[in-house]
Amino acid sequence: MIPAEFFRELARRWYVAVVMIAALAAACVSLWPGQHVYSARSAVTFLWPGSVSLSKVDDGGLAALVNFAAMVRLAIDDGQAQESASFGGSLVGAGVRNGFTVVLPNSGGQWSSEYDQPRLTVEAVAATPQAATAKAEALVDQITTAAADLQRRLAIPTQSFISTSAAAVDVADGGASVGTRIRGEAAALVIGVLLTCTAVVSVDRVAGLRRRGEKAR
Repeated sequence: MIPAEFFRELARRWYVAVVMIAALAAACVSLWPGQHVYSARSAVTFLWPGSVSLSKVDDGGLAALVNFAAMVRLAIDDGQAQESASFGGSLVGAGVRNGFTVVLPNSGGQWSSEYDQPRLTVEAVAATPQAATAKAEALVDQITTAAADLQRRLAIPTQSFISTSAAAVDVADGGASVGTRIRGEAAALVIGVLLTCTAVVSVDRVAGLRRRGEKAR
């Protein structure tokens, strides 16, 4: 089909083009914001009595604190937390859109395990920053409560309790970047133009076949 024939068909079936262009515009508008997922992250550090979060942990007590952090993690693990260490420590990076994780950081890398940080890191992902923040804050509260409950069950005097220091919750938008959205819009535009051309040609040909069939009768 030469271009002149297509433009004649387009002129005859202009209403098809209008409908398709309107649908394409609606699709581009709906796709532009992208699919957003928000990640809220925090960390809870375990400290000996009298220590502060900025102080250097005594090497002699580091292992005990790390072990205690691991016990607290087990105490709050209800089987729903997703293990993020296997994919680099980020739920968003793993494509998770709704979930949470509580991790004892592994400093040993991919092929070895080395736990030398007396802290638990938490991450919660959700469709809104409010939901992600609320879940991360709830996880921090669970860790703090579990640490105190565990020490009470062990009959440790209150003045000798291991304390916790929670970092502020940091929220990040893990949705599609501007560049990704532009590429997506361009792809949708190309597909939309091709579908519009196909629809115009198809409708015109069907109408032509119908007219010839009516004349034959």
